[in-house]
Amino acid sequence: MSRNDTSQALIFRDKAACQVLNDWFDSLQERGRYDSASRINGRVWRAQLRRAEFPHSIMVTDGYHHLAHQLNRTMQPKDLHPLALALFTAVVVHASKNNQDGSFAQQLGVKINDRECLSRLRFDRLLAARTPDELCSRLIRAIKLRGELGVNVVSLADGIFLWMQEWFARQENRELEANPFHRNSVRWASEYLLSTPQK
Repeated sequence: MSRNDTSQALIFRDKAACQVLNDWFDSLQERGRYDSASRINGRVWRAQLRRAEFPHSIMVTDGYHHLAHQLNRTMQPKDLHPLALALFTAVVVHASKNNQDGSFAQQLGVKINDRECLSRLRFDRLLAARTPDELCSRLIRAIKLRGELGVNVVSLADGIFLWMQEWFARQENRELEANPFHRNSVRWASEYLLSTPQK
């Protein structure tokens, strides 16, 4: 992967972790899936997560705990921050389906009915989010605008986890990633512009 390639995940590189995300999202559509010996009602999880307040109410739901438990088996603890996972689960439950055609940011720039799914102004506001709460509400709005087209679940997770890494670094006055193409705002902007016709 070149230093300026934004097409590959930076956090969710492991295929097993990606499969966990995809399987967990798929389970949200079902009432009677079995995982090991336990029965899962994904529709109840989805309803609970949609009603829960970010972040603390999210973290006490069964759906959040199940996903955290599964990811703990495939990811390093340093990469699996509870707040990042809470933000992801709070947002992704508003997606209608897992659409793996392009990255999440590319999907926001795709035209729907002759207009970008997310206008440049709204996209700039998304990039300007300064707190996890702001990012959460703006991502939910963006995902709802995608409607039945859905979003790329793994790409969305990768962007959220990378954004949270950067947010924690700023809170602790640590240096950000030197390569700008490994920063979430640059990655999302590059990918969005790939799908947005230039005027």
